Amino acid sequence: MRFFVAALVLASPLAAQNCTFTVSPLTFNVPSAASSGNTITVTVTPPNCSNQGWVANPSVTWIHVTSATLNGSGTAVFSVDANPLGVVRTATVSVANQQVNVSQAAAACKFGLTPSSQNFSISGGTGSVQVTGNCAWTVSTDSGQWINIPYNVSSGIMDTAVAFTVSANGCITGRGGNIYLYGSGLATPYRSGVTQDGSPSNFTLSATGAAVPATANTGFFGISTGVGCGWSSSSNVSWMHITGGASGSGSGNVGYQVDANPSDARTGIITVNAAPGVQVLYTVTQQAAGPPAPVLMSVNNAASYASDAVSPGEIVTLFGQNLGPKPLVPLQVSGGALTTILGGTQVLFDGVPAPMIYSFQTQVSAVVPYGLAGKTSTQVQVAYNNVSSNTVSMTVQPSTPAIFSLDSSGLGPGAILNQDYSINSTALPAARGSVVLIYCTGGGVTSPATADGVVVSATPPLPQLATQPVTVTIGGIIAPVTYAGAVPGSVAGLTQINAQVPPGVMPGNGIPVVVRVGAASSNASVTMSVK
Repeated sequence: MRFFVAALVLASPLAAQNCTFTVSPLTFNVPSAASSGNTITVTVTPPNCSNQGWVANPSVTWIHVTSATLNGSGTAVFSVDANPLGVVRTATVSVANQQVNVSQAAAACKFGLTPSSQNFSISGGTGSVQVTGNCAWTVSTDSGQWINIPYNVSSGIMDTAVAFTVSANGCITGRGGNIYLYGSGLATPYRSGVTQDGSPSNFTLSATGAAVPATANTGFFGISTGVGCGWSSSSNVSWMHITGGASGSGSGNVGYQVDANPSDARTGIITVNAAPGVQVLYTVTQQAAGPPAPVLMSVNNAASYASDAVSPGEIVTLFGQNLGPKPLVPLQVSGGALTTILGGTQVLFDGVPAPMIYSFQTQVSAVVPYGLAGKTSTQVQVAYNNVSSNTVSMTVQPSTPAIFSLDSSGLGPGAILNQDYSINSTALPAARGSVVLIYCTGGGVTSPATADGVVVSATPPLPQLATQPVTVTIGGIIAPVTYAGAVPGSVAGLTQINAQVPPGVMPGNGIPVVVRVGAASSNASVTMSVK
């Protein structure tokens, strides 16, 4: 509380030195209400001082001298205005340097706050509330930061207009808060409500939806809204999952993951709950499932099934899944050469289509392009119905010789003809000194050069010959080679080697035959019979 002091001065500047002024009473306690007739008695002695004058002169505006004798003994009467504040205030009255203290009681505390409510647009602005009060008071808000009351006007002790600001509302919905008045001795604060509009334009998505392929994939979209504006998101289908932004506040992103589509085209919806009862939809449309992608597992020599390397002109077998149609589609010849697409299947070496031998779901066969000559590696892929497989990297060698077996296993009796063109077998063994015809692949580049997939002529001039040194051992003994090259009437890549059975070979079955072309040899798992 603050104390106020006023002075009522009663003085006699011309008094003789032997004159005495006596003032009574020296203290007044007055109520908070206005009062009058408050009398101060002044006695001047000795009697010959009766003409000595004095002056009444109050120093505050709320005390008023209403009458005074002013000469000799007498009285001074004063009135006091009502105390508007809830604090005691005091003043003094002086006579001949003697002071009379006046103390006025505090008024009862009274408070009020208007208006009871007010509304603002989304852009916010400035407002005020009128505080009625005669005791210490403070104002505050429960809105957080969007209603701002400056500190220098948030308290006082008398009637005041308190200004405040409302920040712009960035949310889709309106909001409400309160300004409270707290006063000394006030059990329940006064309240003034503040509301603010929202707007649908305060909540937007970066897109309304997306079209995605049939494969599994991910995506996201952005949310733009005001700071502190909460939202949540959810998917209405089991094949689309929220991966980020299931809930948030203010601007942000919603991430989602879509499972691979096994069937027809489908549609899912991500619902964004922008506010209670307010939903914004994001639609995801997924394409229908296409044919399954081919899976290439290995590239193998068609005779031995070795998978360590390939060579130009080698006949290879490729294993995997979804490589071709069912049933098997055999080779087709067009313009004197094998086609490079068969049953919708292509085999690509560094992107170059290879001549096709056959095509099937789990394996296909092709002839390695001669264009790989001089390379050290190649990238192999299978494309089926225009859908590409994974890539398999293969080493490239000048030759990869391997003898075909009769049962296509790469083991046991080989694809070998006797001199009379009968098939070599335990029942029809080859005579020592006779010439046998050994059929293999992986012989490498021929001279003259052979075009990819061409069917070799069976008429003169002679077919293309191997360009690398060729040796044959039968039973571990070198067999003289009389011819090594292409097979007349067959596809380029199938190699024929004519060799004489050495006289020193022990007769019997299961005699190993090994072909060496350049620096590479076939394995010893292919055999023949000798008598």
